[in-house]
Amino acid sequence: MGRAFAARTTGGGGGRLGRILASPLLFLNLLLSIIVLGLAGWMLDRDISRGSFGGNRVTPWLSIFSLIAGMTSLASIMAGLHHIRLWKPDTGAAAQATSWISWFLLVLAFCLAWKEIRVGGRGTRHKVLEAFVIILTITKFLYTVALYLVDKGTTTMTSTTGSKPEIPVTTTGVTHMSDAPVAASAV
Repeated sequence: MGRAFAARTTGGGGGRLGRILASPLLFLNLLLSIIVLGLAGWMLDRDISRGSFGGNRVTPWLSIFSLIAGMTSLASIMAGLHHIRLWKPDTGAAAQATSWISWFLLVLAFCLAWKEIRVGGRGTRHKVLEAFVIILTITKFLYTVALYLVDKGTTTMTSTTGSKPEIPVTTTGVTHMSDAPVAASAV
C-alpha cells in the first residue's frame, strides 16, 4: 500500500491508429443511423395516420425500438466525434459507454427484425428497415470493439512513488486531509 496509480496516455501510433480505425466506422454508423431513423419514423407516421399498423404484429414494436436505438446511436456518434477530436482517456470512456448502450438497444431492434422476418407478411419498406437495422447492429459492434481495443492499448496504469497519497481522516467529527493516517482516540 502507499502507492498511487495514475492513468496516462502513451505516445506514438496508438491514437493515430485508433482514429484511422474509428473514423470510417463512425461515419458509416452515422449514415446508417440516419437511414434507420428515416425509415422507422416514416413507418410509424404512416401507421399512425392510417390507424393500423401494416405488416404483421411485430411491426409496431420494430418501428418504435428502431427509433429508440437510432436516437441512442446518434448520441453515441456525437460522443464518438468528440472523442476523435480530442482523443483523451476521459472522452474515450464516454464514447465507449454510450456506444455499448447504443449497441445493446440495437440488439433489441435486431431481435425484433429477425422476429418480423420469421413471422412474415410484410412489405418491401419493412424489409429494407430490417436489413438496415441488422447492418447497423453489426457495424456498431465493430466500431465499439475497435474503440475499446484501441483505447485499451493506449492507456496504461503507472505507479507514482515518492509521495504519500492523501487519506481522509475523521477526528472528533471533523474531516480533514492528512499525509499520514491518524489514530482516532476513544473518547
